[in-house]
Amino acid sequence: MQWEAISSRIMTARFNSKGRKVSIIQCYAPTNNADLEKKEEFYRQLQATMDNTPAGDIKILMGDMNAKLGPDNTGRELIMGREALGEMNENGELFADFCAFNELVIGGSVYKHKDIHKATWVSPDGQTKNQIDFISISRKWRRSLLDTKARRGADVGSDHYLVQGTIQIKLKAFRESGAADRPQAKFNTQKLKDQATKDIFIASIRKKAETQINTSEKVSVEKHWDNLKTVWSQTCMEVLGRKRDRTNSGSLRTLGN
Repeated sequence: MQWEAISSRIMTARFNSKGRKVSIIQCYAPTNNADLEKKEEFYRQLQATMDNTPAGDIKILMGDMNAKLGPDNTGRELIMGREALGEMNENGELFADFCAFNELVIGGSVYKHKDIHKATWVSPDGQTKNQIDFISISRKWRRSLLDTKARRGADVGSDHYLVQGTIQIKLKAFRESGAADRPQAKFNTQKLKDQATKDIFIASIRKKAETQINTSEKVSVEKHWDNLKTVWSQTCMEVLGRKRDRTNSGSLRTLGN
C-alpha cells in the first residue's frame, strides 16, 4: 500500500490484509563490535519508527539484527522461546529488550528446526554459522506467525541465507482483537425514540467524553480517538443494549500467506 525509507538502516512498508493492515519494519542493525553509542542511536530511531506505526496494525519487525540470542530465555519467556542458536551477545540483549518493550515475539527463537534451518549467516570460509536475522511479530498476533526458518537453497548473492516467515491471520485472533475495519455490534437504537432514554444517553456520553478529554495524561490523537470510541461503545451497551440479530452470521475468511 505504501512504503518509506526512514534511514540507510530502516525502512517501513504498510499493506492491506483481510480485516487488518500490516506494518513491516525492515532494518539492518550495527554489528556487535560497533560503538554502543551507535547501537543506541539505531534503537532510538527504531523505537521512533515503531511509535509512529498505526496502533491498530499488525506489526512485524524483520531484518539483520546482528544479534545472537541463544536458548536461555529466562525472564523473557513472553517474547522468546528456547530454540535460538549460540549464546546471547550485547546486540542480542539490546534486541531482546526492544522486543520486550514493544511486545514483539521473536519468531526465530520459537520454532523447532535443525540447526541448518536456524543459521542465517555463514562466514566466507564456511566454518562459522550464526543466527542473526529474525522475524518478530506483535505478541497479540503471535499465533498468526506459523513458522520462520532459513532457506539455504535460495541464491541471493549474500553471506546471509534468506529467512522465510509463514503468516496467516487467525480468525479467532481477528475476532478477539476488536478490529476497527469490521462491523461492530449492533445496538438497539430504537430506544433513542424515547426522550427520557435519549436524554440519559446524551448525558452519559457527555460525562464520559469530558472525563477523557480533560485527562492530564498526554496522549496521541489516535489514543484519544480510541478512548472516545470506547466511551461510545460502553454507553451504547449500558443504555441501549444489543439489538437482537435474527439472521445467521457468516464466517470470516482468513488471510493466507
